[in-house]
Amino acid sequence: MSVTAPLDDRSQPLPEGSRFDRLQKTAYALVGLGALMSLVALWLDSERFAFGYLWGYTFIWAVALGSLFFVGLHHITHSVWSVVIRRIAEMFASLMPLILVLMIPLFIFAFFSTPFSLFPWTDMELVQGDHVLEQKLAYLNVPFFVVRGILFGGIWALFARFFVNNSLSQDNGEFAEQKTLRMRKWSTVFMPVFALTITFASFDWLMSLEPHWFSTIYGVYVFSGVAATGLAAITIAVVWLRSVGLLDTSVVRADHLYNLGALLFTFTCFWAYIAFSQFMLIWYASIPEETVYYIHRMHPGWLEVTVVLAFVRFIVPFFLLLSRPAKMDPRRLLLVSVLVLIGQLLDLYWLIMPALHRAVPRLGWQEVGPVVLLVGLIVLFVVRFLSSRRLTASGDPLFAKSVDFHL
Repeated sequence: MSVTAPLDDRSQPLPEGSRFDRLQKTAYALVGLGALMSLVALWLDSERFAFGYLWGYTFIWAVALGSLFFVGLHHITHSVWSVVIRRIAEMFASLMPLILVLMIPLFIFAFFSTPFSLFPWTDMELVQGDHVLEQKLAYLNVPFFVVRGILFGGIWALFARFFVNNSLSQDNGEFAEQKTLRMRKWSTVFMPVFALTITFASFDWLMSLEPHWFSTIYGVYVFSGVAATGLAAITIAVVWLRSVGLLDTSVVRADHLYNLGALLFTFTCFWAYIAFSQFMLIWYASIPEETVYYIHRMHPGWLEVTVVLAFVRFIVPFFLLLSRPAKMDPRRLLLVSVLVLIGQLLDLYWLIMPALHRAVPRLGWQEVGPVVLLVGLIVLFVVRFLSSRRLTASGDPLFAKSVDFHL
Protein backbone atom coordinates (compact mmCIF):
# COMPACT_ATOMS: atom_id res chain seq x y z
CA MET A 1 0.00 0.00 0.00
CA SER A 2 1.38 3.37 -0.97
CA VAL A 3 0.49 6.63 0.69
CA THR A 4 1.14 10.23 -0.12
CA ALA A 5 2.54 12.81 2.22
CA PRO A 6 2.82 16.49 1.43
CA LEU A 7 6.20 18.13 1.84
CA ASP A 8 5.94 21.92 2.23
CA ASP A 9 4.14 23.15 -0.92
CA ARG A 10 4.13 19.89 -2.84
CA SER A 11 3.14 16.25 -2.45
CA GLN A 12 5.22 13.22 -3.25
CA PRO A 13 4.32 9.54 -3.03
CA LEU A 14 6.17 7.39 -0.55
CA PRO A 15 7.51 4.08 -1.87
CA GLU A 16 6.27 0.68 -0.83
CA GLY A 17 7.88 -0.65 2.33
CA SER A 18 8.79 2.82 3.57
CA ARG A 19 9.10 3.54 7.28
CA PHE A 20 5.90 5.54 6.97
CA ASP A 21 4.09 2.49 5.59
CA ARG A 22 5.49 0.32 8.38
CA LEU A 23 4.22 2.84 10.90
CA GLN A 24 0.72 2.40 9.53
CA LYS A 25 0.96 -1.40 9.76
CA THR A 26 2.27 -1.12 13.31
CA ALA A 27 -0.72 1.07 14.22
CA TYR A 28 -3.18 -1.50 12.87
CA ALA A 29 -1.38 -4.23 14.82
CA LEU A 30 -1.55 -2.21 18.04
CA VAL A 31 -5.25 -1.48 17.59
CA GLY A 32 -6.04 -5.13 16.83
CA LEU A 33 -4.01 -6.51 19.73
CA GLY A 34 -5.24 -3.85 22.15
CA ALA A 35 -8.89 -4.41 21.17
CA LEU A 36 -8.58 -8.16 21.70
CA MET A 37 -6.89 -7.77 25.10
CA SER A 38 -9.43 -5.13 26.14
CA LEU A 39 -12.44 -7.26 25.23
CA VAL A 40 -11.11 -10.25 27.14
CA ALA A 41 -10.24 -8.04 30.15
CA LEU A 42 -13.72 -6.49 30.07
CA TRP A 43 -15.22 -9.97 30.16
CA LEU A 44 -12.96 -11.49 32.82
CA ASP A 45 -12.04 -8.56 35.09
CA SER A 46 -14.06 -5.43 34.37
CA GLU A 47 -12.60 -3.51 37.31
CA ARG A 48 -9.01 -3.85 36.13
CA PHE A 49 -10.14 -3.04 32.59
CA ALA A 50 -11.76 0.20 33.81
CA PHE A 51 -8.60 1.30 35.60
CA GLY A 52 -6.51 0.35 32.56
CA TYR A 53 -8.78 2.35 30.28
CA LEU A 54 -8.51 5.42 32.51
CA TRP A 55 -4.73 4.98 32.49
CA GLY A 56 -4.56 4.83 28.69
CA TYR A 57 -7.16 7.54 28.18
CA THR A 58 -5.42 10.09 30.40
CA PHE A 59 -2.15 9.35 28.58
CA ILE A 60 -3.49 10.12 25.09
CA TRP A 61 -5.42 13.05 26.59
CA ALA A 62 -2.10 14.42 27.86
CA VAL A 63 -0.55 14.11 24.39
CA ALA A 64 -3.44 15.91 22.68
CA LEU A 65 -4.07 18.58 25.32
CA GLY A 66 -0.36 19.24 25.82
CA SER A 67 -0.02 19.84 22.08
CA LEU A 68 -3.06 22.13 22.07
CA PHE A 69 -1.41 24.08 24.90
CA PHE A 70 1.73 24.43 22.74
CA VAL A 71 -0.37 25.81 19.86
CA GLY A 72 -2.03 28.31 22.20
CA LEU A 73 1.34 29.26 23.68
CA HIS A 74 2.71 29.82 20.18
CA HIS A 75 -0.05 32.28 19.30
CA ILE A 76 -0.27 34.16 22.59
CA THR A 77 3.49 34.82 22.60
CA HIS A 78 3.56 35.78 18.87
CA SER A 79 6.32 33.22 18.49
CA VAL A 80 8.37 33.17 15.28
CA TRP A 81 10.69 30.20 15.72
CA SER A 82 7.87 27.68 16.24
CA VAL A 83 5.99 28.43 13.01
CA VAL A 84 7.93 25.73 11.13
CA ILE A 85 6.93 23.03 13.63
CA ARG A 86 3.47 24.34 14.54
CA ARG A 87 1.73 21.98 12.13
CA ILE A 88 3.12 18.99 14.03
CA ALA A 89 1.63 20.35 17.25
CA GLU A 90 -1.63 20.96 15.40
CA MET A 91 -1.57 17.35 14.24
CA PHE A 92 -1.72 16.08 17.82
CA ALA A 93 -4.07 18.87 18.94
CA SER A 94 -6.57 17.83 16.26
CA LEU A 95 -7.02 14.61 18.25
CA MET A 96 -9.29 16.50 20.64
CA PRO A 97 -12.61 15.51 18.96
CA LEU A 98 -11.50 11.87 19.27
CA ILE A 99 -10.61 12.49 22.92
CA LEU A 100 -14.17 13.75 23.46
CA VAL A 101 -15.66 10.58 21.93
CA LEU A 102 -13.32 8.31 23.90
CA MET A 103 -14.55 9.99 27.08
CA ILE A 104 -17.83 8.05 26.82
CA PRO A 105 -16.52 4.91 28.62
CA LEU A 106 -15.62 7.10 31.62
CA PHE A 107 -19.27 8.11 31.83
CA ILE A 108 -20.28 4.44 31.62
CA PHE A 109 -17.88 3.56 34.44
CA ALA A 110 -19.42 6.34 36.54
CA PHE A 111 -23.02 5.28 35.87
CA PHE A 112 -22.31 1.63 36.69
CA SER A 113 -20.58 1.54 40.04
CA THR A 114 -20.84 -2.22 39.77
CA PRO A 115 -19.05 -3.97 38.10
CA PHE A 116 -16.41 -1.33 37.28
CA SER A 117 -15.84 0.22 40.75
CA LEU A 118 -13.65 2.96 39.31
CA PHE A 119 -14.91 6.03 41.18
CA PRO A 120 -15.77 5.30 44.85
CA TRP A 121 -18.10 8.30 45.11
CA THR A 122 -20.53 6.69 42.61
CA ASP A 123 -21.39 3.99 45.17
CA MET A 124 -24.28 5.48 47.14
CA GLU A 125 -24.03 2.79 49.82
CA LEU A 126 -20.46 3.90 50.45
CA VAL A 127 -21.35 7.60 50.40
CA GLN A 128 -24.18 7.29 52.91
CA GLY A 129 -22.80 7.65 56.40
CA ASP A 130 -19.45 8.98 55.17
CA HIS A 131 -19.35 12.60 56.30
CA VAL A 132 -16.58 13.63 53.86
CA LEU A 133 -18.22 12.11 50.79
CA GLU A 134 -21.62 13.46 51.76
CA GLN A 135 -20.15 16.98 51.93
CA LYS A 136 -18.69 16.54 48.41
CA LEU A 137 -21.87 15.07 46.92
CA ALA A 138 -22.96 18.39 45.42
CA TYR A 139 -19.88 18.24 43.17
CA LEU A 140 -19.09 14.52 43.01
CA ASN A 141 -22.27 13.15 41.49
CA VAL A 142 -22.68 11.32 38.20
CA PRO A 143 -24.91 13.78 36.26
CA PHE A 144 -22.65 16.74 37.08
CA PHE A 145 -19.56 14.62 36.32
CA VAL A 146 -20.91 13.86 32.83
CA VAL A 147 -21.89 17.48 32.19
CA ARG A 148 -18.42 18.70 33.19
CA GLY A 149 -16.73 16.10 31.01
CA ILE A 150 -18.77 17.02 27.94
CA LEU A 151 -18.21 20.72 28.63
CA PHE A 152 -14.44 20.36 29.03
CA GLY A 153 -14.05 18.06 26.03
CA GLY A 154 -16.29 20.25 23.90
CA ILE A 155 -14.26 23.36 24.73
CA TRP A 156 -10.97 21.64 23.90
CA ALA A 157 -12.37 20.23 20.67
CA LEU A 158 -13.75 23.61 19.57
CA PHE A 159 -10.49 25.43 20.25
CA ALA A 160 -8.50 22.69 18.50
CA ARG A 161 -10.78 22.88 15.47
CA PHE A 162 -10.54 26.67 15.43
CA PHE A 163 -6.73 26.80 15.56
CA VAL A 164 -6.15 23.91 13.15
CA ASN A 165 -8.73 24.96 10.55
CA ASN A 166 -7.49 28.55 10.48
CA SER A 167 -3.92 27.35 10.14
CA LEU A 168 -4.80 24.95 7.31
CA SER A 169 -6.74 27.63 5.45
CA GLN A 170 -3.63 29.82 5.48
CA ASP A 171 -1.98 27.22 3.24
CA ASN A 172 -4.44 28.25 0.52
CA GLY A 173 -3.62 31.93 0.92
CA GLU A 174 -6.98 32.79 2.45
CA PHE A 175 -6.53 36.04 4.41
CA ALA A 176 -3.38 34.69 6.07
CA GLU A 177 -2.53 37.79 8.11
CA GLN A 178 -6.09 38.25 9.35
CA LYS A 179 -6.25 34.62 10.44
CA THR A 180 -2.97 34.98 12.33
CA LEU A 181 -4.36 37.98 14.19
CA ARG A 182 -7.60 36.11 14.89
CA MET A 183 -5.73 33.11 16.34
CA ARG A 184 -3.61 35.42 18.50
CA LYS A 185 -6.74 37.14 19.78
CA TRP A 186 -8.52 33.92 20.71
CA SER A 187 -5.41 32.42 22.30
CA THR A 188 -5.82 35.02 25.06
CA VAL A 189 -9.23 33.50 25.74
CA PHE A 190 -8.01 29.93 25.40
CA MET A 191 -5.24 30.11 27.99
CA PRO A 192 -7.30 30.93 31.12
CA VAL A 193 -10.04 28.55 29.95
CA PHE A 194 -7.41 25.88 29.47
CA ALA A 195 -6.08 26.47 33.00
CA LEU A 196 -9.53 26.07 34.54
CA THR A 197 -10.62 23.06 32.51
CA ILE A 198 -7.44 21.02 32.97
CA THR A 199 -7.56 21.71 36.71
CA PHE A 200 -11.12 20.49 37.17
CA ALA A 201 -10.63 17.58 34.76
CA SER A 202 -7.68 16.43 36.89
CA PHE A 203 -9.91 16.63 39.96
CA ASP A 204 -12.66 14.61 38.26
CA TRP A 205 -10.66 11.87 36.57
CA LEU A 206 -7.67 11.44 38.87
CA MET A 207 -7.98 13.02 42.32
CA SER A 208 -11.54 11.71 42.82
CA LEU A 209 -10.22 8.12 42.66
CA GLU A 210 -9.34 8.72 46.32
CA PRO A 211 -12.06 11.24 47.22
CA HIS A 212 -11.11 11.66 50.88
CA TRP A 213 -7.79 13.17 49.83
CA PHE A 214 -7.28 16.58 48.26
CA SER A 215 -4.50 18.92 47.19
CA THR A 216 -4.84 22.51 45.99
CA ILE A 217 -1.70 22.13 43.85
CA TYR A 218 -2.92 18.97 42.12
CA GLY A 219 -4.12 20.72 38.96
CA VAL A 220 -0.74 22.39 38.48
CA TYR A 221 0.98 19.04 38.99
CA VAL A 222 -1.14 17.42 36.28
CA PHE A 223 -0.63 20.42 33.98
CA SER A 224 3.15 20.15 34.26
CA GLY A 225 3.00 16.53 33.16
CA VAL A 226 0.56 17.27 30.33
CA ALA A 227 2.72 20.11 28.98
CA ALA A 228 5.88 17.98 29.05
CA THR A 229 4.05 15.07 27.41
CA GLY A 230 2.78 17.23 24.56
CA LEU A 231 6.27 18.63 23.98
CA ALA A 232 7.77 15.13 24.01
CA ALA A 233 5.28 13.88 21.41
CA ILE A 234 5.91 16.92 19.19
CA THR A 235 9.68 16.47 19.50
CA ILE A 236 9.54 12.78 18.61
CA ALA A 237 7.42 13.53 15.54
CA VAL A 238 9.71 16.38 14.40
CA VAL A 239 12.89 14.33 14.82
CA TRP A 240 11.38 11.30 13.07
CA LEU A 241 9.98 13.31 10.16
CA ARG A 242 13.38 14.97 9.70
CA SER A 243 15.09 11.59 9.69
CA VAL A 244 12.83 10.22 6.92
CA GLY A 245 13.08 13.37 4.83
CA LEU A 246 9.52 14.64 5.25
CA LEU A 247 10.72 17.73 7.11
CA ASP A 248 13.60 19.44 5.35
CA THR A 249 16.65 19.89 7.59
CA SER A 250 17.15 23.31 5.99
CA VAL A 251 13.67 24.31 7.25
CA VAL A 252 13.68 22.71 10.70
CA ARG A 253 17.24 23.28 11.79
CA ALA A 254 19.33 22.79 14.93
CA ASP A 255 18.20 26.21 16.23
CA HIS A 256 14.57 25.04 16.21
CA LEU A 257 15.52 21.77 17.86
CA TYR A 258 17.33 23.72 20.57
CA ASN A 259 14.17 25.60 21.50
CA LEU A 260 12.19 22.36 21.63
CA GLY A 261 14.88 20.88 23.87
CA ALA A 262 14.94 23.98 26.07
CA LEU A 263 11.16 23.87 26.54
CA LEU A 264 11.27 20.15 27.27
CA PHE A 265 14.04 20.75 29.82
CA THR A 266 12.03 23.60 31.39
CA PHE A 267 8.83 21.61 31.85
CA THR A 268 10.76 18.59 33.11
CA CYS A 269 12.22 20.78 35.85
CA PHE A 270 8.84 22.42 36.46
CA TRP A 271 7.20 19.00 36.95
CA ALA A 272 9.88 18.07 39.51
CA TYR A 273 9.45 21.40 41.32
CA ILE A 274 5.67 21.04 41.61
CA ALA A 275 5.92 17.34 42.58
CA PHE A 276 8.37 18.11 45.37
CA SER A 277 6.41 21.19 46.51
CA GLN A 278 3.21 19.17 46.86
CA PHE A 279 5.02 16.42 48.77
CA MET A 280 6.98 18.78 51.04
CA LEU A 281 4.00 20.93 52.05
CA ILE A 282 1.76 17.95 52.79
CA TRP A 283 4.47 16.06 54.65
CA TYR A 284 5.55 19.09 56.68
CA ALA A 285 1.97 19.93 57.72
CA SER A 286 1.49 16.29 58.73
CA ILE A 287 -2.30 16.34 58.56
CA PRO A 288 -3.43 12.68 58.59
CA GLU A 289 -6.10 12.99 55.88
CA GLU A 290 -3.48 14.57 53.56
CA THR A 291 -0.39 12.49 54.34
CA VAL A 292 -2.21 9.18 53.85
CA TYR A 293 -1.91 9.69 50.08
CA TYR A 294 1.88 9.59 50.25
CA ILE A 295 2.05 6.98 52.99
CA HIS A 296 0.43 4.46 50.64
CA ARG A 297 2.95 5.36 47.94
CA MET A 298 5.92 4.97 50.28
CA HIS A 299 5.18 1.43 51.37
CA PRO A 300 7.48 -1.30 50.00
CA GLY A 301 6.43 -2.01 46.46
CA TRP A 302 5.01 1.42 45.71
CA LEU A 303 8.14 3.05 47.11
CA GLU A 304 10.18 1.46 44.32
CA VAL A 305 7.75 2.88 41.74
CA THR A 306 8.09 6.32 43.34
CA VAL A 307 11.90 6.19 43.14
CA VAL A 308 11.90 4.96 39.53
CA LEU A 309 9.44 7.71 38.63
CA ALA A 310 11.79 10.38 40.00
CA PHE A 311 14.69 9.01 37.94
CA VAL A 312 12.79 8.46 34.68
CA ARG A 313 10.74 11.64 34.83
CA PHE A 314 13.34 14.09 36.12
CA ILE A 315 16.85 13.01 37.09
CA VAL A 316 17.88 11.23 33.86
CA PRO A 317 16.25 13.76 31.46
CA PHE A 318 17.72 16.64 33.48
CA PHE A 319 21.31 15.52 33.02
CA LEU A 320 20.80 14.36 29.44
CA LEU A 321 19.52 17.81 28.40
CA LEU A 322 21.66 19.96 30.68
CA SER A 323 24.25 21.05 28.10
CA ARG A 324 23.55 23.36 25.16
CA PRO A 325 24.74 20.88 22.47
CA ALA A 326 22.45 18.19 23.92
CA LYS A 327 19.40 20.34 23.16
CA MET A 328 20.40 20.38 19.48
CA ASP A 329 21.22 16.68 19.14
CA PRO A 330 18.31 14.86 17.45
CA ARG A 331 19.24 11.50 18.96
CA ARG A 332 19.51 12.95 22.45
CA LEU A 333 16.19 14.75 22.04
CA LEU A 334 14.55 11.56 20.80
CA LEU A 335 15.87 9.57 23.77
CA VAL A 336 14.76 12.15 26.32
CA SER A 337 11.33 12.51 24.70
CA VAL A 338 10.77 8.75 24.83
CA LEU A 339 11.81 8.81 28.49
CA VAL A 340 9.34 11.64 29.18
CA LEU A 341 6.50 9.65 27.59
CA ILE A 342 7.45 6.56 29.58
CA GLY A 343 7.67 8.77 32.66
CA GLN A 344 4.17 10.12 31.98
CA LEU A 345 2.79 6.60 31.72
CA LEU A 346 4.54 5.70 34.98
CA ASP A 347 3.33 8.92 36.61
CA LEU A 348 -0.28 8.21 35.65
CA TYR A 349 0.10 4.63 36.90
CA TRP A 350 1.39 6.07 40.19
CA LEU A 351 -1.59 8.43 40.39
CA ILE A 352 -4.28 5.92 39.39
CA MET A 353 -3.40 2.38 40.36
CA PRO A 354 -2.94 2.67 44.16
CA ALA A 355 -6.71 3.11 44.29
CA LEU A 356 -6.99 -0.43 42.88
CA HIS A 357 -3.84 -2.18 44.10
CA ARG A 358 -3.44 -0.66 47.54
CA ALA A 359 -0.81 -2.96 49.02
CA VAL A 360 1.62 -3.58 46.14
CA PRO A 361 1.66 -2.53 42.47
CA ARG A 362 0.39 -5.01 39.89
CA LEU A 363 0.60 -4.71 36.14
CA GLY A 364 -1.06 -7.26 33.90
CA TRP A 365 -2.46 -7.54 30.41
CA GLN A 366 -5.84 -6.45 31.82
CA GLU A 367 -4.48 -2.92 32.36
CA VAL A 368 -2.09 -2.90 29.39
CA GLY A 369 -4.70 -3.83 26.77
CA PRO A 370 -6.62 -0.52 26.79
CA VAL A 371 -3.33 1.42 26.72
CA VAL A 372 -2.14 -0.47 23.64
CA LEU A 373 -5.50 0.09 21.94
CA LEU A 374 -5.59 3.84 22.60
CA VAL A 375 -1.94 4.40 21.63
CA GLY A 376 -2.60 2.49 18.41
CA LEU A 377 -5.53 4.79 17.66
CA ILE A 378 -3.27 7.83 18.09
CA VAL A 379 -0.69 6.39 15.68
CA LEU A 380 -3.43 5.63 13.12
CA PHE A 381 -4.67 9.20 13.41
CA VAL A 382 -1.13 10.54 12.92
CA VAL A 383 -0.68 8.40 9.79
CA ARG A 384 -3.96 9.73 8.39
CA PHE A 385 -2.96 13.33 9.11
CA LEU A 386 0.51 12.93 7.60
CA SER A 387 -0.93 11.47 4.41
CA SER A 388 -3.39 14.30 3.81
CA ARG A 389 -1.89 17.54 5.15
CA ARG A 390 1.13 19.73 4.61
CA LEU A 391 3.66 19.19 7.35
CA THR A 392 4.58 22.86 7.74
CA ALA A 393 2.43 25.94 8.14
CA SER A 394 3.94 27.40 4.96
CA GLY A 395 1.03 29.81 4.48
CA ASP A 396 1.77 31.65 7.72
CA PRO A 397 3.07 35.19 7.03
CA LEU A 398 5.97 34.55 9.44
CA PHE A 399 7.00 31.24 7.87
CA ALA A 400 10.02 32.68 6.03
CA LYS A 401 11.22 34.44 9.18
CA SER A 402 10.81 31.21 11.11
CA VAL A 403 12.93 29.32 8.58
CA ASP A 404 15.65 31.98 8.99
CA PHE A 405 15.45 31.90 12.78
CA HIS A 406 18.83 31.90 14.53
CA LEU A 407 19.67 31.78 18.21
